[in-house]
Amino acid sequence: MKKKATVLTFCKILFCLFLVAFGLFFYRYELSLRNDIEIINQGRNIWSSVHFSGGGENFYFNQISKGESERVRFFSKAEDGGSVEGIVKEVQYINNDIAYFTPNMSTKVKIILKDSGEIKVMHPVEK
Repeated sequence: MKKKATVLTFCKILFCLFLVAFGLFFYRYELSLRNDIEIINQGRNIWSSVHFSGGGENFYFNQISKGESERVRFFSKAEDGGSVEGIVKEVQYINNDIAYFTPNMSTKVKIILKDSGEIKVMHPVEK
């Protein structure tokens, strides 16, 4: 009888470990599908009314001061291209060629804002 209780306890522990491992795998899988966008102001002027859109999502920032950055992490709701726009020195600048967002893939991008109005997109190099 004692041996049966020990086997039953072992099976319960094994089942619980399996559930935890499955939960961690699913959690990591969900994180891998998340988009990670960082918007960095490398200039000396303030960028105002910054708007980023991509993957069916829209994000607005009143201003990004010199040297500051804003990070956006989100899951794509739709397949579409990304765009960013903002105002520096009372002139509006737009870049519609950020990345392509889809719900079944993740995207990691750094967007550099410069005083000249240039909006530079940097994709990390895959190893």
